[in-house]
Amino acid sequence: MLSNFVYASSGAQTHLKFCFEDELQFPWTKPDGSGLTIELLKRVEERLGERFEFIAKPWKRCQEEVSNGVLDGYFGAAFSEERQQFSVYPRSPEGKIDVDSALHVDQTRIFLRRDTAVTWDGKNLRHVNTPILVQRGYLIGNILSKQGYKIREVRTVHEGLRLLAAGESEVAILPGVEAQSLVQQDLQFNKLLQIHPLTYTSLPLYLAISRHRYQKDAKRFDAIWNAIKSIRNSSSYQQEVDAIYVRLKTDKSPNVK
Repeated sequence: MLSNFVYASSGAQTHLKFCFEDELQFPWTKPDGSGLTIELLKRVEERLGERFEFIAKPWKRCQEEVSNGVLDGYFGAAFSEERQQFSVYPRSPEGKIDVDSALHVDQTRIFLRRDTAVTWDGKNLRHVNTPILVQRGYLIGNILSKQGYKIREVRTVHEGLRLLAAGESEVAILPGVEAQSLVQQDLQFNKLLQIHPLTYTSLPLYLAISRHRYQKDAKRFDAIWNAIKSIRNSSSYQQEVDAIYVRLKTDKSPNVK
């Protein structure tokens, strides 16, 4: 806390431009610039005397513009070796990725047609005869491709579920609360689709910083990551997160206001 205060008092230079995906990632980010992650980062701004500009763009473009130096960072980013080529993630003093500095941990689930023969035992997908539906630019697509599966990229979770329901694929692997809520609450989806009870993977999602930008101002971004860790684990922020999930259980739409 003291180091954060000392840093803030020295002046925060120019404001920082951070990108996030321009599709609903409930409850973390919404295209209008609201959501729990935005709220968390606004608290970081206030604590450190920083100023962030939040910019919604297609996810691949976020990564391209960070790589090209147009933007300072992007958030909602899972760690990968490929992304590490152009961006920096928070690390512990031992040099390991600091999971405690993640913005949140997202569960990626397997969505299946009810008439499919595809199976998942927690380690292996079997009997997959059609390309797997994944969101464009997401890490899960790279993982599946390296494992030898064919993938088909979609723009949104709704598009993925619609194609799955239409029989254009047997399986979709999609992240987040929104996809689960759609299958559980939309009568058309619920009739044709099912959510596998075993999670495919859980991914910590971070604020990742442009490698070039981090090298110029490492202490500034280390202070931001430390503030994220502190605020995310605070009782007041956790109460907000818990309240959203309580409301989700009784609301008929994932777009809880």
